[in-house]
Order: sequence, then C-alpha cells, then structure tokens
Amino acid sequence: MLKSSTVWIAFLLYLAFLLIVALTEQMRSKQNSARGFATAGGSIKWPILVMTYIASLMSTWVFFAGPGAYYRGGIGYWASELSYICLFPVVVHFVMNKVWITNSTRKYTTPADFYYDRFKSPLLRVLLALIFLSASFPYIASVLIAISKAAEIATGGAIAYRQVVIIVGVVIIAYVMIGGLKSIALTDTIQGLAYISILWIIVFACLFTAFGGSLGNAVSTIWENTNEWFSYPGPDGWVPYSARFGYPLSCAIGWTVMLPHVFIRSGYSGSDLNTQRKLMFLTPLLQAFVWTGTMMIGLVSIALLPGLSTDETEYIIPYLIQNIIQNIHPNMAVVLMIFFFVGAVAVGISTADSFLLVTGSIISEDLLHHTLGIKMNEKKQLLSVRLVILAVGLISILFAINPPDLIFTLIMFAIAIVMPLFPILVLGIYWKKATKQAAVVSTIVGTVLVLMTYFVWDLGGSWYGAFGLAGSLVCMIVVSLLTHQDPEDSREFYEALESGERKYYDIRQ
Repeated sequence: MLKSSTVWIAFLLYLAFLLIVALTEQMRSKQNSARGFATAGGSIKWPILVMTYIASLMSTWVFFAGPGAYYRGGIGYWASELSYICLFPVVVHFVMNKVWITNSTRKYTTPADFYYDRFKSPLLRVLLALIFLSASFPYIASVLIAISKAAEIATGGAIAYRQVVIIVGVVIIAYVMIGGLKSIALTDTIQGLAYISILWIIVFACLFTAFGGSLGNAVSTIWENTNEWFSYPGPDGWVPYSARFGYPLSCAIGWTVMLPHVFIRSGYSGSDLNTQRKLMFLTPLLQAFVWTGTMMIGLVSIALLPGLSTDETEYIIPYLIQNIIQNIHPNMAVVLMIFFFVGAVAVGISTADSFLLVTGSIISEDLLHHTLGIKMNEKKQLLSVRLVILAVGLISILFAINPPDLIFTLIMFAIAIVMPLFPILVLGIYWKKATKQAAVVSTIVGTVLVLMTYFVWDLGGSWYGAFGLAGSLVCMIVVSLLTHQDPEDSREFYEALESGERKYYDIRQ
C-alpha cells in the first residue's frame, strides 16, 4: 500500500531522532558507572518514570497480538485484562516500594542483586540471571519481528522482512549502547505518548469509516453474526475458564512486576517515594486506557471481518486498513497505514531498548563480574555492559530472522517463565525465616513446572505460569521450615529495609 521510499524515510528520520536524543542525554547526564547507566541511579522523576514504565511494558502487543487476542477471545478477554489492573497498586505498595526503600541505601544494579542481598546465594544469582535472560531474548526478538512485519505489510512486500530486522536491530543496539536508561526513559515518554495517540486515532477512524461513528452499530453487527464474542470461551473457543485464572495472574505478577526491565523501573529508578506512589496510581489508569483502545480495534475488526484465521488476526490492524478502509477512503487508508507503522515502531523500540539494556547489565554484572569473578573498574564495567548489549542484540537479530508463527507465544512464554520468582521476592521481604536453600529449590522447581506446562502438558496457552508460581510458593514455605540459614546473612538487608521504613513511612512503635 505504501511506497517503500515513504516507509524508509519515515523510519530513518525516526531512528535518527532516537540516536540524537541518546547522544544528547549521554553528554548531559554523563552516566559513567554501570549502575547509573542501567538504572539511572534512582533519579527519574514521576512523569518520566510513569511513561517509560508504560511504554516499555506494552510492547508490540498493542498493535499486533493484542487486537488479535481481543478478536479471538472476545469481551471476556478484555474483562480479564481489567481484572488484574486493580492488583497493581497492591503489589507495588506491599512489594516494589519495599524494594525501592532497600535500594535507596543498598544501591542495586540488576534484579538479582536484591535477591542476593537478602539470601547471599551465588547459585541463586546465577539461576535468576539465566531465567531473566530467557525472558529477555523472546521479547527482544518479538519486537524485531513485529516492526519488520509492519514494514513488510505496509508496503505490500516491497520492503524485505530480513532487511528491516537487521537495520532495526543494529540501530536499537547503537541507541542503547550510547544512552543508557536516562535517554531511554526520555524517548520512551515521547514514544508512549505517540503510540497511545495513534492507537486511538486508528480506533476512531475505523469506527467512523465503517459504522458512522456508532459503537452501538458495531456491537449490534457482532451480536447478529458472532455473538460468541460476548461469552466464554470466545468466538474461537480460545478463552477457557482456566485462562481466566492463569492469564490475569500472569499479567498482575509476571508482566507488570517480574519482567526484568519493569522490575528495574518499579524498584530501582524512581527518584523518591512520591514518584513510587504516582507510579502506583497512574499506571493502572493508563493501562486501562491502552487496553480499551486495543479491545476496540478487536471489536471493530470482528464486526467487519468475522472468521479470520489466527495468523491473520496477529496483523489485524493492517488487514483491516487494506481490506475495509482502503475500499471506502483510500487516502485515509494511506494515512492510517503510516500511523500503524510509526506506532508499531514506537511501541516496539520502547520495549526492546529496555530489555536490551537490562540484559546487558545482567550478563555483565551477574555472570561476568559476580559469578566468574572478572575484576573490572567502573570504566571497564561500563564498557563490558555495552559490549554485552552488542552481543545480545546480534543474537536477537539472528533469532528474529527465522521467527515462530505467533508473536503472542513469544511474549506470554517470557511472562510465564519469571512468575515463580515472585513468591521468593515476597517471602524474602516479609519472612525472616525464609532460607537461601528454599529460594534455590523454589526457583528450580517453579521454572521446571513452567517448562512442563508449555512443552509437556500443553497447558501454557491457558495456565501460563500459574503452576510454576504455586510450586515455587509451596517449596519456599516447606523448604524454609526444613532448613536453616544464618540470620547474619540477611542482617544488613533488614537493617536497610527497616531504617528506610522509619525514614519514609510514619511508623509508630
């Protein structure tokens, strides 16, 4: 539909903007330590923190798998999305604010640093690093896949998929290596505002073009032709009752808290406790706003184009533009296709850069420095993080060149694999008798259960990481009761937590 030259010009201008911001922020902030590069040293104010959190959280789901999921899953799927949002303030208040308080004095760099400070287990650090990496690679690859597919679809195949994968991947790598988290947070804010606006522009344009702006007409059309959309298990039989438990749980815990890039943002990067509280209350509102827009695209799509295959619904927005809007308003279709491409790039890069940065820190800090004992000064540590980012980015490019069929599968597996780490986090904060032996066993058992859920029992599409989470919780309690750890190992951790609570909370003895 679009000329390849149009896409390339828009794309290269956008990437040039990102590189300029990265260079400018690097020169201004002069983050010369690995911790400052990876976490911004706990200096991000609430408007930027909220937007970088939202932008990095949403990923390509918004323009690809999300509308397709609402198309296949129906209104019940949207209800499940909204059901977990109310849990976010609770989890942040009782868990991630505790992480932030401890980090304010202990100065962590990677997610595993918090766990190690509590349990003092080198083996646990390695296991956590490997698990977080296993979540990062699928996410980074899914972004490269989605952006490249967007370019290919928008130009009717005039732009080669693999060519875009390589170019996008190289630019993202360069951008992250230069700027660090502060520049990423700034560009994420801009990109988040851009893709949210574009999402709703597409919603209203499709609704007005096809149904004269009447949501009631769209709903009536669905009710007459595909009324399963309003009931379980959805029009494709894709949303069984098991998924109504597993999916909200996976989102409330795995997606919004335990993925490594959002763990860093919600636990390490905020400038003060007021920033944490703004994150806690504003994030659910923005999530609901984005999910409702994404659901509306699924609603309009199934009203206009019922009976599409799963593969087709993964790219429902360009499919809708090409097959419906173009026949009614060709000029509008061109504009919407440009918006779709720019939105996909914005939401994709804002996630890939976040994952790439934290992955570089995990390999450099957790594996090379702490596990293998490679001694480095601050300058060499920062160099090692950047070199690891380069290596991880290149591996992700290779993975994306021959992708799986569904972006949805990549994203949900990444979310599920980190869910068993949550009980260890919570009990590590609130239960002084929790031991490092229990943490190690829980990590292993929980991860194995998630892998079996996906690759042995074929339950990953409905239960996601719920079995792993439950297994981890049980092991954490039972093994802690059967084992013992020297209280001295966690003394400094609890002293930092308790002194921080006295400083930031009004605690009356």
